[in-house]
Amino acid sequence: MDASALPQPFRRIGETIAARLADGHLGEVVRGAGLVMAIRIAGAAIALLSQVLLARWMGAFEYGIFAYVWVWVIILGILAPMGFGTSTLRFVPDYRVNGKWRRLAGILDASWRIVLVLGLAFMAAGLLAVLAFRDELQPYYVLPLVLAMLCVPGFALGDTLEGTARAFGWVGLAYLPTYIIRPLGIVLVGGIVYLVTGELSGVAAVAGALAATLATLTGQRLLLSRRIATAIPRAKPIHHTKYWIAASMPMVLSEGLYLVLLNTDIVLLGYFVNPQEVGIYFAATRIVNLIVFIYFAVAARAVPKFAELHAMNDRAGLQAFVHNIIQWIFWPTLAAAAIILLGGRFALGLFGQDFSAGFPLLAILMLGFVARASTGPIEYLLNMTGHQNVTSIVYGGAAALNIALNLILVPRFGLMGAASATAIALASASLCLFLIVRRRLGINAFVLCPSGATK
Repeated sequence: MDASALPQPFRRIGETIAARLADGHLGEVVRGAGLVMAIRIAGAAIALLSQVLLARWMGAFEYGIFAYVWVWVIILGILAPMGFGTSTLRFVPDYRVNGKWRRLAGILDASWRIVLVLGLAFMAAGLLAVLAFRDELQPYYVLPLVLAMLCVPGFALGDTLEGTARAFGWVGLAYLPTYIIRPLGIVLVGGIVYLVTGELSGVAAVAGALAATLATLTGQRLLLSRRIATAIPRAKPIHHTKYWIAASMPMVLSEGLYLVLLNTDIVLLGYFVNPQEVGIYFAATRIVNLIVFIYFAVAARAVPKFAELHAMNDRAGLQAFVHNIIQWIFWPTLAAAAIILLGGRFALGLFGQDFSAGFPLLAILMLGFVARASTGPIEYLLNMTGHQNVTSIVYGGAAALNIALNLILVPRFGLMGAASATAIALASASLCLFLIVRRRLGINAFVLCPSGATK
């Protein structure tokens, strides 16, 4: 069809998109983000379907137990790598471009070994904590938490392998295991247990998650090792462990604090409300997460470009790139949020009759994530330009704010208070990061700001 035959508004939109894609950096990111987005869309659909099935098989109470302990796996499993899943994105491309094969072999070896040790240490600390506080915990949480702690090393190593595959640009190998295979494995094991026994408890669901995590990790490790062996020259590893750890620590701090920011609500709800309400809240967050894949898909390909343009000292190019990335994140996110809200009651109803009470939570949580989308992935912009410490400070403050607001609002307003606390904390963090990027980098990082850099 001839573009000139289109109505004027659509022709202008098409011309704008074409002009932006003419930017080589942006065009490469958007094209690469297409595959990431396809995987994330499929993963989001599978994740939602798996959670729906688990909720229906388990009921709101047992599902709430599973949701609560799985959040602990996510938090500890992403903290345990101590930033190596992210720092490999910085070091692997550098070493490949400059032919530093011994250093490349070294960081690939060190990242696996260090994260394995750290994962086991986090697991041991978690088990000791569960045993030490077992009298303070509700009895129905104790055994599921023990099994959840066993998942932590496998989850941590999987996060590191994902970062390594991303650093090489192997999108499928990075994301398929985490977002497609593992969720399918969890629901497959749960379904078998349900068909055989006629019921699915929180304990059985966590045990299934442990089996799926270990099986996925094994397959991803084997495939990644084979591909690396054919992609780079063999070299004797040289280790700069102290340097790599020093570079990784601020990144894990910011990632960990962001995780605390996102999951404080569910962790604290476990102390204030029963597992049934935790399950309803968790179901609402799973639906809201459907809009995050847009942010994730674009950011996944944009992050290395931030470092590249900064290294070239091309501030004008970096400003234009950041501006365009934000446009590609915000408007699709806003549209997705509207669509999800329209179908929110139906989506919650898929989990079960009790879950429809979570609909008001969707709108509140959406506000926080839309606010985050309005500034784009600027935490990564700061991390890739040497300002990772300030990112940690911002997320630390936002996490503290979220904890304080949850402690104040949850006892009075229950689930609505938790959702409000998280939305306010997310919006506050985005505002602070916007101001810091503008001041330190001279970059306008807001969807409605002009594309030119500040003076």
